[in-house]
Amino acid sequence: MEYDEAAAEQLEAIYLGPDVTAQRQDTLQRLAIREGERVLDIGSGPGFLAAAIAELTGPAGEVVGVDISRQMVDRACQRADRSWLTYRCADATALPFDDNVFDGIVSTQVAEYVPDIEMFASEVARVLKPGGRGLILATDWDALCWHSEDPDRMERILVAFKSHCADCNLPRTLAARLRMAGLLVADVSYFPIVNLDRYEGCYSEMIVPFIMAYVGAQETVSEVDLKAWADEQIALDARGAHFFSTGRFNFRILKPDQA
Repeated sequence: MEYDEAAAEQLEAIYLGPDVTAQRQDTLQRLAIREGERVLDIGSGPGFLAAAIAELTGPAGEVVGVDISRQMVDRACQRADRSWLTYRCADATALPFDDNVFDGIVSTQVAEYVPDIEMFASEVARVLKPGGRGLILATDWDALCWHSEDPDRMERILVAFKSHCADCNLPRTLAARLRMAGLLVADVSYFPIVNLDRYEGCYSEMIVPFIMAYVGAQETVSEVDLKAWADEQIALDARGAHFFSTGRFNFRILKPDQA
């Protein structure tokens, strides 16, 4: 997966927006990283989460971010300023690491884009140390709640957008697939993103260009309808009638201690 420069900039802006920043802080809290640990970020994107993890492991640890996009890896490498933080271009279903090497693994908003989720789960289990832990975040796109006064148009756009994932309903089956890979699912929590107002940088504002670009390229919804949909969101906000809600399911996993 590659992005043109404008799309890459938009993606980074989403990562730096208040909603995803809050999600990142929640993820860090749930991971409970300890000094000296070795941690893998699968689908590290622009590297903001991996960099925050590196602050917690300190130089006695090691943090590796992997991403399938060479452009994202290059951008993350450009801002990496710690010797114990590195990035590599790699496929989540063929991780270039030995068995049993990481104390912790995190993967946020990546698993639903992987066509072979069984291999993804198997690779997570393989590279985790016995007794290691991880956190896998995924969205169920059918659980998105987004107000429109033209619900038929909204439905057509969201249905067309769902195919951007390999599995838009992955959270419903993820626990079973992680267990089949030999991992324990310790618990599942939920991080909500709710935008009552469409303020600058909020998730519901930042995602609109991605939806328009993806659905527009499919040519399943007309450009006229896409523009009317985007304009409506601005108009609803101006009247105080905007509402958007989505969230991340956090699967906390453990690898059984075989010692």
